[in-house]
Amino acid sequence: MPRKPGAQIQPDHELSDATRAAIKAWEDNVAEEVVLRAAAQKALADELLADPDLPVASLAKAKGVPWGIGTLWNIVAKYNVPARQPNKAKRLDES
Repeated sequence: MPRKPGAQIQPDHELSDATRAAIKAWEDNVAEEVVLRAAAQKALADELLADPDLPVASLAKAKGVPWGIGTLWNIVAKYNVPARQPNKAKRLDES
């Protein structure tokens, strides 16, 4: 039975300046994306805090919200949004 050839020696390769710059730009944007995502999630939590009658499911269905109900529940937990108490704000106004 013939033997398989051994591993081929791979030559060293030096990236071009343009390639290194493109990779660095991508890495910088990935880091910025993490910050921007956290800011967007905080804004959604603030919307829930501002309106005690707003159900999380309604926010999940809103046009432009890129996350589903499961992720929104994680956001609610992360930012300590209190449980929804429908009409509580209206009852307080009537007192």
